[in-house]
Amino acid sequence: MTIAWHDSVDTAVVFGSVRVSARSDAHPVVPHPDARPGEAWISVSLDRPPTAHGGVHERRGCSAILVMDAADPVPVPPTRSHLFVVLPEQVLHGIGLDGADVFSLNTRSALFWPFLTFAWVCATAGDRQSGLTLYYVERLLQEMVTGIVVASLQSTSIHAPSQSYAAALAVISARVGDPSLTPRSIAQELNTSLRTLQRQFSAKGTTVDRSIRRARVDHAIGLLQDPVYDSLTIDRVAQACGLSNGSSLARAFAAEGQPSPSAVRTADRG
Repeated sequence: MTIAWHDSVDTAVVFGSVRVSARSDAHPVVPHPDARPGEAWISVSLDRPPTAHGGVHERRGCSAILVMDAADPVPVPPTRSHLFVVLPEQVLHGIGLDGADVFSLNTRSALFWPFLTFAWVCATAGDRQSGLTLYYVERLLQEMVTGIVVASLQSTSIHAPSQSYAAALAVISARVGDPSLTPRSIAQELNTSLRTLQRQFSAKGTTVDRSIRRARVDHAIGLLQDPVYDSLTIDRVAQACGLSNGSSLARAFAAEGQPSPSAVRTADRG
């Protein structure tokens, strides 16, 4: 997708809990995000609108920041093109951003340009979606944002023992819907030994397996309590959380001291 200089873009689209807005004009402007308390937002400033190719020359004129419910106004540089992605702050909890109000994102990570191109198309395509399509776009935007934040954290810090626990939680949060997520795969991603990783979680009074299960249960509860996803069966909710079926999800709920998935959904409606 390419936008010519004479085209003017000013649009915003809602995908469940995620709002995406894009603006492009021939003259530099300073837009402001429509963010509320409890929401985080990403601001991407560009010299030109993104294209599907995402060449290196485009990336040089790109900067991006993440703002976590900052109390003071955050300056956004005046440029010709802007993209804002606003999402619930809780989506980014537990990935190592604790205490950070404003965080600079690595625009050269492997995921950043695909995220930017996809989000721009979501904001400007003009097609309005519903049902499962809405669910998948919302989830994909949330996971891509989490992914680029985790990649930025990994590029700016060395995972000392004191940091590895937070880094592992970041991986769990980013891959909560991945059925192949295991303690061993997390250790490999962090370039550490499984024994070292298990020791760090033990020092926190938990285990890697338990943390994965807790993240999946928390994610499932969020889906079950949201009326937007009432069309999803319990089996489909389980698969969205990295589990094989509803029975596996029910066992995970029981292990975390939760009622059955069906009961969670019914109680919320009541």
